[in-house]
Amino acid sequence: MELEERIELIKTAKKEGKKIAIYFVEDAGVAQFRYRVYNIMRAMEYEDTAWETVYFLKTEIKKAKKYLDDGDLFVILRQSAKDSVMMDLIDLIHAKKKKVLFDIDDLVFDLKYLRLVMQSTGSKNVLYWLGYMYGVRRIAKEVDGFLTTNDFLAKKIRQSFEKPCVVIPNSLNDKQVRIFDEKKKKHPGFVVGYFSGSPTHKKDFRVAEAGIIEFLNKHDDASLWVVGFMEFSEAMWRVIRQGKVTILDYANYLKMQTQLSEVDVNIAPLVVNDFTNCKSELKFFEAAVAETVTIASPAYTFKKAIKDGENGFLAKPGEWYEKLEYLYAHPKERQKIALVAKKYALKHYYGPEFLKQVEAAYEKFAK
Repeated sequence: MELEERIELIKTAKKEGKKIAIYFVEDAGVAQFRYRVYNIMRAMEYEDTAWETVYFLKTEIKKAKKYLDDGDLFVILRQSAKDSVMMDLIDLIHAKKKKVLFDIDDLVFDLKYLRLVMQSTGSKNVLYWLGYMYGVRRIAKEVDGFLTTNDFLAKKIRQSFEKPCVVIPNSLNDKQVRIFDEKKKKHPGFVVGYFSGSPTHKKDFRVAEAGIIEFLNKHDDASLWVVGFMEFSEAMWRVIRQGKVTILDYANYLKMQTQLSEVDVNIAPLVVNDFTNCKSELKFFEAAVAETVTIASPAYTFKKAIKDGENGFLAKPGEWYEKLEYLYAHPKERQKIALVAKKYALKHYYGPEFLKQVEAAYEKFAK
């Protein structure tokens, strides 16, 4: 959305007597922007709300200052303070007796988690993470409160800063939901989809690897899709050389939603620890709205969202083959579970119920 359009949203909201939440975003091209800002804006287009959500890019701060008096609440989307721009902005908003929040969706705000973050991401660049986490904490220490994605992460934030923190879950947007109004295209055989494919997730994939290999070797019509580049073990390469694995390039999120609808089961393995317990359940609800069942590791948000055997499956290490085998052998049950999952996703991550959570969070801090 162009700057002029966003400014017009502010003017229209003021005329209509709506309250305005203004976000400050470093990069509108990252996934955090879509989940934490764009999807909220899209949701408010289709529902009658007391609030409007608008954003300014960091490069637009000079123009944004003209509209600070119009804002009722201000939110900085996760970023690291590499300069004084955000710090000066916080001071300016505080001078107007208004509150600034920090939206954080990951365990990157406290240096005591540095080793865990590096281990979980597979990074060896300690200087990068030291600088990044220090910059995040620099902003966090100056704000009035926090928004985040789940209760586990919210507790960590409160412990670190002793400030209020409210959960707004990640969500779906209307474009994602509308894709599946059309008939789904299924590929021949039984396709397992892994949509977290990047080298940083190789440890996570290993959690399920043995079960996946056993399953693929047992069924001639079974195959695996991996979206993105992965570093595989030699055991996995033997399966790849058999032609049972398709590696797909990263695509935009709408293409990925279509791909989710084309597989028979979506897998979300994780090494469960404090870092992954802070992650969102988006891999579950994006597959759910595509009417595809998910098998996930029992990290915090997956355990909260998934009722094992009802709207998806939870698998501990050693249970992946068993869960895949069940879904393979029970196609009608798989379809039933997928529809239950879709109903759950549409209720909790889209539409009126989701917007109630957004507005409740805004109201808590706008008082």
